[in-house]
Amino acid sequence: MNRPSPQPPDVAIVVPVLDEAEALPSLLSELSELDLLTHTVFVDNGSRDGSAALIAEAGGAVIEEPRRGYGYACLTGAEEAHRWGNEIVVFMEGDGSDDPAEIGRLVAPIVAGRFDLMIGSRRAAVRRGAHMPLHQRLGEWLTVALMRLLFGLHLCDNGPFRAIRADLLEHLDMEPRGFSWPTEMAVKAHLCGARVGSCETGFRARRGDSKISGTARGTWAAAVGIFGALLRLRLRAHPAPYRPQ
Repeated sequence: MNRPSPQPPDVAIVVPVLDEAEALPSLLSELSELDLLTHTVFVDNGSRDGSAALIAEAGGAVIEEPRRGYGYACLTGAEEAHRWGNEIVVFMEGDGSDDPAEIGRLVAPIVAGRFDLMIGSRRAAVRRGAHMPLHQRLGEWLTVALMRLLFGLHLCDNGPFRAIRADLLEHLDMEPRGFSWPTEMAVKAHLCGARVGSCETGFRARRGDSKISGTARGTWAAAVGIFGALLRLRLRAHPAPYRPQ
């Protein structure tokens, strides 16, 4: 896959971090080389391996979120991005699995006015041989199947690497519910009439141990959170229609 140039016209990048000291040096270097480090806010979610210090030493912006959980870290990062006043917010992982050079692939359709939320799909990368544990692949397949069945939302993958209009993100009134954050975002955006699209992105081998797919406890917690979110959203009234500002 060709590495597209990033297009950060007015972009804030949110990176949740929990014990990612092994992956951060490479990620910080990549962001710096692409002139994206100053667009990035790292949200440290209680790391014990010196992750926050690594970010600060590299000149990155890092804020603390003591409430443990992926959803809390994402919500805190989104609130900080809102204070920055950027038009587009990008969410990416801190474990090295997402390539920041592909941010432009996600941002460009939003800048062009074709979509309001763009989700990076890992499906093609996995088919080409990128490693994703079997239980994680099955979980993703079931998630997108339920999103299609319950809400009529057609996605081939619900990966966390994504870009969204800042005003849409604020409109969605996101809740910090653990690993269901990406699912809640996609479903709520679809239900309020926003234009949700996807494009193929790479999927690199993560550095360090996964907090989700790497443990039975993490996998179970993610599954319960995601399917609970789908049920909760199905039983709720649709959110108010979204009107781009």
